[in-house]
Parts: sequence; structure tokens; C-alpha cells
Amino acid sequence: MYGLDRYNQAGRPDGFLQALDSRLKIICLLCASVLAVVLDRTESLLILTGLSLAAAMAAGLDRGKIKLLLIMALLLTWGAMFSQSIFYYTEPRTVLLNVIAPDTPLLGPLVGNVSFYREGFIYGAVQSLRFSSMLVLGLVFCWTTESSAMFRGLLRLRLPFTLAFMTVTAIRFLPTIADECAMVALAVRMRGGKVFSWNPVALASSWLNILRPVIINCYRRSNILALSIQARAFSPNQAVITPPAPLHGAQRVALWAFPTLTATVVAIKALYWCYLFDLYYNHGLRPIYEFARLYL
Repeated sequence: MYGLDRYNQAGRPDGFLQALDSRLKIICLLCASVLAVVLDRTESLLILTGLSLAAAMAAGLDRGKIKLLLIMALLLTWGAMFSQSIFYYTEPRTVLLNVIAPDTPLLGPLVGNVSFYREGFIYGAVQSLRFSSMLVLGLVFCWTTESSAMFRGLLRLRLPFTLAFMTVTAIRFLPTIADECAMVALAVRMRGGKVFSWNPVALASSWLNILRPVIINCYRRSNILALSIQARAFSPNQAVITPPAPLHGAQRVALWAFPTLTATVVAIKALYWCYLFDLYYNHGLRPIYEFARLYL
């Protein structure tokens, strides 16, 4: 498989994560997404990101996929740090570099003061841990789960047939769309165009020229897929769904342990938020408030 489409292929079938039931992996992914939103402490977010990286290592991914994970995580981290360093308005804040001063001709009266703040860089780095952990876990899930197993897992978790089918279809077509974008960008460069430019107008024009044929092909491909489904008289009500295989041992314990742990963390954070916003306070819950403040 050549191009970006090779990243749609699952890893080695004898890996540890590949052998896990798809229902367990979906539940773990949902629990991690909830924790990424609920957790606030830097240490807890670092632990979550570390666990996601450990899952990537345990998946036995090839060098190309590991490289892609690192590049995407670094770009995401840098983007969050760069944006937060400019739009950070919480006091105190330390100016690292002043780009536009209020008295700058033309731009000063329009945009005001534009500076890079040290606290914004730190805040952006911490917030990027949320996105990086979910990015890594999402890609690891896609690379360690066959499309058919993913589809069966969603159905066994009582997700409507139509939503499960649309989700798996979208995931399968993402690498194809990315490969198509790369081909169009190569064609633009071969014709003398520039994909990246310091001129924002030229940059927007180049990417519009790249995205236009990609969007048209996506629309055409979706019509072909819909027509093929209708031509075969496919109906979700007539689909044959195999009964789920029972879980045994550690997988069954983990299927209940991860949602229980996530629900416990959410409940502790909810009590702590009620205390912060003066909605509810109980003197006997002070250890829980302290635990949430220090560790969650």
C-alpha cells in the first residue's frame, strides 16, 4: 500500500491491543475522552498522556506510524502554545516579545497590543496534553482495530446501525482523502504554485485550489456509495448481526473497572466544582475537596 492510505491499515494481528475485544477498546477510548475534559492538574494530564503513549508502544506500530504520531503531537502542541501565548489574558502575565504596540502606525489602533506571554506558553503546553492524549489514543484505536471488528463493537454497544455504519465508513475514507490532498498539492507545485507562502492571501488562494477538487471528489464518492447501497436494496432492519462473544477474565473486569473509575473521578470533580461555586459544601467532604484540588 502506497501513499497515506497505508496508514489506514491495522497493525500486526498478533499484538496485545489487537487481541483485545473492540467493545473494551471503545469503552476505554470514551473513558479517556471524559478524563481529558475533566482533569485539570498538570500531573494528571501527564499521566493520561503517558498512558496513551504506552498504549502506542504496546501496539507494536511500525516506524512510519510512530513518526506520524510524534509529528502530529508536536504540531498540535506547538499550535496550542503559540495561540495561547498571544490570547492569554489572565493576570499575572510576563511579556516575552511585543509584536505590535498600541502606538504602532496603522496596525496599532486596529488590533491594539499584540504580545507573546510566558504564562500563555505554559498554559498552552498543559492544555495540549488533552488533545495529544486523545489524538494518540484515537489513532492507536484505528490502527489496532479492523473495520469489521470496530463496526461489530459499536453495534454490540447498542449504537444505532446507521450511526455505526457512518462512523466506520468515515474512518476508512480519511486516509484516502488525505492521500488525495497530497496528490493535488503535488500537482499544484508541479504547475509552479506554492502550497505554503508568507502572503496570507496567496496562502488562502493556494489551499482553496487544493481543497476544491478534494471536496468535489468527496461529494462524488459519497453519491456513488449511496447509490451502490440503494442498488443492493440494503436495509439496516434486514442486516444480520452476530451475537457478541462473551468476555472472560481480565477483559471482563476491565470493562467494568474503567467506567467505574471514570464515574468516580467525575463525581469527585462535580463535588469539588459545587464547592468552588458555592453551590454545596459539606465539612465531612473536605478530604475529597483536597484530593480533587491536589491531584485531579
